Amino acid sequence: MALPDPGASRAVLVGVDKYRHLPSLRPVGRGRDRLAELLRDPTVWGLDQRHVTVLGAQASRDDILTAVKRAARETTDTFLLYFAGHGLRSRGGSAQQLHLALTGADDEHPQIGSIAYHDIRDILTAGHQARRRIVLLDCCYSGLAGGMGQQAAPREELQQAAIEGSYLLTSASSTQRAFAHDGRPYPEFTGALIGVLEQGIPSAGPELTLDQTWRAARATLLRRGDPEPQQFGQNAAGQLPWVRNRAHDAPAAGGFRARGPQVSTARRRKAARVLRVLGVPLVTLALATPVIPENPPAQGTDDRASGGRSAAPRVRPSSVVVPSTSPTPSASPTPSSGKTPKQPGPDPTPRTHSADKGVRVSLARSYVGQSGFLSAVAYAPDGRLIAGGSEDGSIYLWNADTAKRVRILSGHSDRITSLAFDPGSSTLASASGDRTVRLWDVSSGTSRHTLSHPGEVYSVAFSPDGGTLVSGGQGDAVRLWSVSDGSALETFDDQKEDVLAVAFSPDGESVLSGSYDRSAAEYDVGGSWTWRDEKLSSDAITAVAYGPKDYVRAAGGYDKVIRTWTGPDSGTKTFKGHTESITALAFSPDGKILASAGLDAIRLWDAQKATPLRTIPGASSTMDIAFSPDGTHLAGVSGRAVQLWSITR
Repeated sequence: MALPDPGASRAVLVGVDKYRHLPSLRPVGRGRDRLAELLRDPTVWGLDQRHVTVLGAQASRDDILTAVKRAARETTDTFLLYFAGHGLRSRGGSAQQLHLALTGADDEHPQIGSIAYHDIRDILTAGHQARRRIVLLDCCYSGLAGGMGQQAAPREELQQAAIEGSYLLTSASSTQRAFAHDGRPYPEFTGALIGVLEQGIPSAGPELTLDQTWRAARATLLRRGDPEPQQFGQNAAGQLPWVRNRAHDAPAAGGFRARGPQVSTARRRKAARVLRVLGVPLVTLALATPVIPENPPAQGTDDRASGGRSAAPRVRPSSVVVPSTSPTPSASPTPSSGKTPKQPGPDPTPRTHSADKGVRVSLARSYVGQSGFLSAVAYAPDGRLIAGGSEDGSIYLWNADTAKRVRILSGHSDRITSLAFDPGSSTLASASGDRTVRLWDVSSGTSRHTLSHPGEVYSVAFSPDGGTLVSGGQGDAVRLWSVSDGSALETFDDQKEDVLAVAFSPDGESVLSGSYDRSAAEYDVGGSWTWRDEKLSSDAITAVAYGPKDYVRAAGGYDKVIRTWTGPDSGTKTFKGHTESITALAFSPDGKILASAGLDAIRLWDAQKATPLRTIPGASSTMDIAFSPDGTHLAGVSGRAVQLWSITR
């Protein structure tokens, strides 16, 4: 079957790489321009330069909609639209909408400075004569485009909601976010598409269909640990050829060589470690089939901290997905005795890393989830259970010694952002993007109380006596709750923006919080005093922790620096080494080691000297960490599994 006629086809590529109120996205411009080159290349499609419209940060809403309207009217064969930039999700209401952010976008009010996706959809369904319309959305919450706000609808209904006669592919579901590597030349999903167009698919024929490119893209993303792309196609559009396959009949010695920039293996490995989550959703909308092989090699590293207001400070890890081999959960938990695992688990050849300043680290075992990427972890104080929270709202409980999954807790309708066991290991608290905190009975798996927040909840922690829970989330409030009956106790609202992290002091008399407004605040549980430092960090604080001794406080976040202090008037110690945003902090039970998780690695530090002890290779993009009760193991979220690292001093 013939490829789409270049003379009767059109493409509109929009890449917004500069913003006034949100982080600028330099890779977006490069990806937009490279994709335009490939679409014009006769070895890929061969569109005439006049038939490829490229728009950037200077384009207004009317400019973009007019370009889409004009190109759609001129198309009688295939129309392709691509948008790259930030994506926003409308707030409030039962049917959320996807907004594509332009240079003046305001993420507090997504309607300002953006294009609602349904406006583009309306133009594309206005009776134009295009034989095929291809839509690609590489963005946070991009699945909203499939159901136009019907995120709870079954897939069959979402298929019918897609544009008639079109092929819509989204990089994530309606509740997931998209990611970009600062050290790579293009946004993550766009780079994968570019990689397929440049290199082709060796096992395919002379032309590539949309379905083939989608399957290749899906496999690549899942290998990386990225969100699973969603596909919505109608009228067999996905089975029609759309580009030439550069890998077909390529030379045997190495196949078709990518035309993109080439870099050394060392630099490529470095780039692979610098996954960065955009504080607001990254969106790439393109009326083109998503193709996603490996992203082209990195050209350099962009160490800019994420700016803008983040609706989700925690990001999905980007690590290899571990297939689920765990048994079906039993009717009730069957934890074994003992404080920490003693025998190697499913991994028969755990990786051991050479000692560095007296600390040795090895991978002991993995605790595998069933579906969805994991985003939070907690270790029971009695050492018997490990809990993992998923982006699909599920919570898994595993036997810490055997890695056997003993229960799945269901009830949340959005991703789990934080987990905490009470000191007695009988109650588990879970925070979620669905604006609730749930208190679970660990032995029965039932939900005791549901605590409602006005917005997404990002962090929870128990008091040392287990009687009080502290939570923080969207808005500027830190909230205290009674664990026994779920009633609200106190609210502290001294911070100016979203509260991204909370922790309880070892004596239970104060709580510490970190905010998007760059401040750390400490509150007296009795409500008699508040301390707040607005100059502690140069960017949002996404992780806080108390040490078990000497009232050491720790905070870290988007500026990649950890700071510790012992009181309002004390000096601070700085821990520098992370190259990407910090997502979680945890002190060892004896207070000697401070562990930090970031988008680049898990790092271990001498808590007193502020010196590095160990960087754990292969533990990049870890969203959450937790020490075992005796401090000999550290659990970290990785893809669909929790990895357990043995620490020997």
